Amino acid sequence: MPKGYGVPKTERGMMPWATTRKMLERAQSYWLVTIDADGKPHLVGQWGAWIDERWYFEGGEDTKWARNVAREPRIAVGAESGTTAVMIEGRAERVPTVDRPTAQRITKQYGVKYGRTYKYRPKPEQWEKGGYVLTPAKVFAWDVRGFPRTVTRYQFGG
Repeated sequence: MPKGYGVPKTERGMMPWATTRKMLERAQSYWLVTIDADGKPHLVGQWGAWIDERWYFEGGEDTKWARNVAREPRIAVGAESGTTAVMIEGRAERVPTVDRPTAQRITKQYGVKYGRTYKYRPKPEQWEKGGYVLTPAKVFAWDVRGFPRTVTRYQFGG
């Protein structure tokens, strides 16, 4: 970030990973950014589940964002809750199947987040046919009430 923002050089005031993870697990709406063939960004609202430091999401392979992911797997995702914002940069891919324990955790999270309001409760078997997963490289998080003191960047191996 620009020096003028006053982002601290120490960890004091930064957001703990546990706080950021909980926000990603509970978020209902995520903003997915992919890149069109001509280089333009494509932004779409998306549902998903944060499981074991990965973001699982679903959709048809013929959607614009899915075609973009197939061609260019580098994506960004954003989510917010109250005064907290999180942005993820990483690589997405379509996986042919998801193991049963992970599928059960994904569908449980979907049921909690989307079941009551949207009447959407997918079954674990749905994930046996595959889905999409984002492996993060960087995650940025902050609470605007403490900006810039709370600005935190997490690095992943992805």
